[in-house]
Amino acid sequence: MNVPTRVGFQSLCWDEPIVVKEKEKVKVVEIGKLVDREFEKHPYKVIEKHPQSYALENYEGYQVLSFNPDGKAVWTKIKAFVRHRVPRNSEFVRIRTNRGEARVSKAHSLFSFSKFNGEFNPVPRSAEEVKIADDDSHLGEENHFIALKSLENQGEKEEIDLVEIIDELPHLQKNVFVKINPTHTLKRIRERVILEEQGLVPFYKEFGLEDRGVWESWLKRKSIRYDIWRKYGDLNQKVEFKLKNSNIWYPRFLNGKLLESFVKLCAWYISEGHTAISTPLYISQSPSGNAREIIRLLKALNALGRVAYNKGYSSKGRNTKAVLKITGRGLPAEIVSRTCGYLSSNKAIPWFIFDLSPKYQKIFIKTLLKGDGAEYSKYWDYSTTSRKLSTGLSLLLSQNNFRFAVYTEKVGRNSKNCRNRFTIRIFKENSGPKKTYFVNDFEARICLGVEKFNYDREYEYDISVDLPQENFVGGAGLLVFHNTPFSNITLDLKVPDFMKDEPVIIGGEVLEATYGEFQEEMNIFNKALAEVMLEGDACGRTFTFPIPTINITRDFEWGDEAVMKVFETSARYGIPYFANFINSDMSPEDVRSMCCHLRLDKRELKKRGGGLFGANPLTGSIGVVTINMPRVGYLSKDERDFFERLDRLMLLAKETLELKRTWLEKFTERGLYPYSKFYLRKIKEGFNQYWKNHFSTIGLIGMNEACLNFLGYTIGDEEGLRFAEKVLDFMRKRLQDFQEETGNIYNLEATPAEGASYRLAKVDKQRYPNIIVANENEVKSGAKPYYTNSSQLPVYYTDDLWELLRLQEPLQIKYTGGTVQHIWLGESVTSVEAVTALVKKIFENFKLPYITLTPTFSICPSHGYINGENPLCPKCEGEGRKTACEVYSRVVGYLRPVDQWNEGKQEEFRQRKTFDKVFSSVNS
Repeated sequence: MNVPTRVGFQSLCWDEPIVVKEKEKVKVVEIGKLVDREFEKHPYKVIEKHPQSYALENYEGYQVLSFNPDGKAVWTKIKAFVRHRVPRNSEFVRIRTNRGEARVSKAHSLFSFSKFNGEFNPVPRSAEEVKIADDDSHLGEENHFIALKSLENQGEKEEIDLVEIIDELPHLQKNVFVKINPTHTLKRIRERVILEEQGLVPFYKEFGLEDRGVWESWLKRKSIRYDIWRKYGDLNQKVEFKLKNSNIWYPRFLNGKLLESFVKLCAWYISEGHTAISTPLYISQSPSGNAREIIRLLKALNALGRVAYNKGYSSKGRNTKAVLKITGRGLPAEIVSRTCGYLSSNKAIPWFIFDLSPKYQKIFIKTLLKGDGAEYSKYWDYSTTSRKLSTGLSLLLSQNNFRFAVYTEKVGRNSKNCRNRFTIRIFKENSGPKKTYFVNDFEARICLGVEKFNYDREYEYDISVDLPQENFVGGAGLLVFHNTPFSNITLDLKVPDFMKDEPVIIGGEVLEATYGEFQEEMNIFNKALAEVMLEGDACGRTFTFPIPTINITRDFEWGDEAVMKVFETSARYGIPYFANFINSDMSPEDVRSMCCHLRLDKRELKKRGGGLFGANPLTGSIGVVTINMPRVGYLSKDERDFFERLDRLMLLAKETLELKRTWLEKFTERGLYPYSKFYLRKIKEGFNQYWKNHFSTIGLIGMNEACLNFLGYTIGDEEGLRFAEKVLDFMRKRLQDFQEETGNIYNLEATPAEGASYRLAKVDKQRYPNIIVANENEVKSGAKPYYTNSSQLPVYYTDDLWELLRLQEPLQIKYTGGTVQHIWLGESVTSVEAVTALVKKIFENFKLPYITLTPTFSICPSHGYINGENPLCPKCEGEGRKTACEVYSRVVGYLRPVDQWNEGKQEEFRQRKTFDKVFSSVNS
């Protein structure tokens, strides 16, 4: 089972910088800014949420810089973004080293080498576990933290494409115009608009165009707005750009001397530049060689504005020598100020500098030092008040093999402003720190101090990454943070037959004892886990992760103490899933339960020659494509048309998954998935592909509504049920065809569709007002629409559990990639024995592969757990006050407060019929 656990309160401050890759662009961002932005973009994708702690899956493909088990610096995918409310009276510390600082909660760990023995042996250590050195010349095993020493320089570009930069600046795009062929290009754009939008009106509305005469205006001006060109124009053109009210055009590609001037201007602006409301860029310099160079650069870029003499001033108000105020204009000036930061405290190295070849990166560094750098005999000192600039410059120095240190001032405990001055000391050739220790790409840097400070934001932040030892690089000098662990767990109540005679591995050593001799230890662990999950957190809330999957086998010991604890958690919270190996032709070793629905039949790996590769859990799914069945049913004229439409969609799904598989292989080969590359290395050796043992998964949604739209029957009617079976048989057959055609393995899943069930129904209702959705009558009265999950019965169809199971069994056994039958309960079950008896009776009489019991319960902030659905706490009402409760149920695969579900799923919850009455006859 692959699901995240709950998180702990060990985190970073909002503005602590970290190094990320976003769409292959290297950026330095504040961790809080990044995490908050992702929560705003994906509010319904939260995978862990309660009033104190939140976790969100990474849907944008972000990567962070981390170390791998060998001590090499690698880019690693973020698994989840995490934020917690700061507990009252919590303490935060600033850890100072000779490679910058880190500002974290007191319990948060960084990394140290456990021993200086030449091996890469990092261990997490908090500030309290590391000694403070008297100075930076006494490095030892007890007084250091690990920092990035070097990084492979992947910059190789010899030119900059302005399109890539402008795409990153949405607020600038409406003010940028593109030079076009006035007749040919405009004609093609107009034709494409009409083709894609079915008319011009949607186009006018999307881009805020009120005057239909804009076409004449664009024709006359021989230019068009950038955002319109970007969507409808020919992107392969070598075009020119300008600002809206400017007559100066700039080429799309900067290279050669033009690129060198642009790189130097960025460096000068970062060190000496400012911006104002009416001026994108200005630099004040005394008349000197530096001023002449800046003027020359702006002229070369056709971006020189005014040059004026101003009176100088000192901090005491005294007149000093006159200075030149040099202003920039045009597109280059706008780009420089917008990408390099507006204020001295938030200056940053723009992402495109990291993309350039080392030649241009070194030009940038050299120019930067001309500004705020001070040269000494053995080193340069560069000073800044920007944390992001300190981090970015440290990264640039690391990937160009410079030796450097980062120093910060000591700050008092009550200082509200922790924006110190950072000094980056860049050592000249044959110079450097007096004592060093490193292994591969990471080195030990001395801890110089730990100070407490006040942190007054609401949240603290963390991230989880896809590595065995979770870590990421950040801080003002590229220290390595330990981070929130999102661990996976597989729960067996008995030692599986295929492992009983296997020798145990303890501490990396293979022993003579076998796993079959450790049943008692398994019982201890299983019981302890069940007790913890049964207790819940301090407020009585359930631990929504991990979700244990319990394999029910023919020799299952129903009365075992650990087993009864597991069933008790099911009766109270509904946490576990139960897998049926009693009435099935499979055994537990044949299946991997990957998440709330996805199950992988490993026998398929053995059938296709997986051999020993299939005997290990080196499998998964590369992705799921879900088919919108109600729309197929609505648009189809007859059965032949229905299956032709379905076939076209399945072919499209196959092409999508094959394309994804191709790119996964390429990205893995290039090192973008370092953990997976190591984990799947044996698959690569056997098949010359890393992902060969991974399934391509196709799922479906709304089969019940497909029957209603196509046949006029529900899936519970004989006609609907038989047709649904025919559809699933057809899909299975086509997946077999895809396997033979591609040589890759495919499976069919009953897609959970927590979000798609609402989103697709909403889109379909807007496009086809007469299409039937699951709650058609309620939608007519203003309710939000939704579709029934996969081939499930509507949640309101029956409250007779045995009828439900009888109608669902012939459908659910056809899925090869996973399905689950939810048994909704209005409240928790007081009798654990009754729950045990129910699960046993279902599995002995039905072939359903996977079931859950889901009681509804409520959580009061004051009184904790309350049985059943209680929007207001009855205990608080008895005390004369009204307190809102969180009402919990299973959205599809996992438990969440109902008010956090999307609007469609909330409508479904209101219509759910429960099966509580089954317990009155379960023993009959």
